[in-house]
Amino acid sequence: MRRAILALLLVVGAVAFAAPAEDFSSVIDFSISTADLVQLIQTEQYDRIDSEKLLILQGSVASTLVLDPTVETYQALVELVASRWVGLESIEVYRVYVLLEGSDFSNRVVERLPRDPGPEIILTNSELLVVAAFVGVADGADGSAIPVVTAIDLR
Repeated sequence: MRRAILALLLVVGAVAFAAPAEDFSSVIDFSISTADLVQLIQTEQYDRIDSEKLLILQGSVASTLVLDPTVETYQALVELVASRWVGLESIEVYRVYVLLEGSDFSNRVVERLPRDPGPEIILTNSELLVVAAFVGVADGADGSAIPVVTAIDLR
């Protein structure tokens, strides 16, 4: 009996909250990955980035930097890195700066790592999935153009 009720609740919940794919594609650009975004910036194809849509980016955390630790005006920068093999001899690396702003993110990147960091803290070398809005381009240390996005949510 319990299984039947649980199954019924799951089915009703899934149907009630199901949204057509068109609804998501009107607010999220699924065609642009982390690598695609970097390549569009490097080839100056800014017109292919729809500023009205959000992006879903995935990669590894290369570095973090707290810019403003005050909870109300909190800002941190996460360097997100993705890579892929080119043939068997080289790897292409793609870097994106993810800006975290506001009190919702204030416990995600910290200046001093606690002894036992919880799962909410973004650690170097961890995998990150980010829903973000494209905001511009920054100059990398090597002079390359690096996309900058503002995080809406992350996991």
